[in-house]
Amino acid sequence: QYTFYSDGTIELELEVNPHGDMPDMLPKLGWQFQIPRSFSDIQWYGRGPFETYPDRKSGAKIGLYKSNPDMEYVPYIIPQEYGNHSDTRWLRIQDKEKSGLRIECEDNFNFSVHKYSTENLSRAIYTYQLKEADNLTLNIDFEVSGVGGTAIRQLQKYRVMPEQKKYSLKIQPF
Repeated sequence: QYTFYSDGTIELELEVNPHGDMPDMLPKLGWQFQIPRSFSDIQWYGRGPFETYPDRKSGAKIGLYKSNPDMEYVPYIIPQEYGNHSDTRWLRIQDKEKSGLRIECEDNFNFSVHKYSTENLSRAIYTYQLKEADNLTLNIDFEVSGVGGTAIRQLQKYRVMPEQKKYSLKIQPF
């Protein structure tokens, strides 16, 4: 459900009702937006300054951080999703003229900003195959599965399960 206000604020409500054949876990659950490349100044209050995930965040302190899409990129040997920030309270993303968006949720959320499309990141095998997209990809996720990284999968508590859930998000222009 989308609610639009006269000041430009948008409230989004998401209700997840999985049905049919579902995987035993989901990579993440949230929204993905395409935003102008000019929105290159990122500021957030949450974990940082480096990327964090539900099972990889104990070394990242909660604080106020600033970044940009170039700084967010993590050059993994095999291209993949990158730059997630966990336990975010709010996010501001703006252009050089200080116009932008403030995003907040009822609960903490995850976010990432990519110079590359999700499709490009998923299909590329080598970093030279990455091509910067016309827009930035902004992921706002309520849940993200952990990265694991051992011979076994993520621990159960770090998995996003396909179950009924409700989330809300507020986007305010400034």
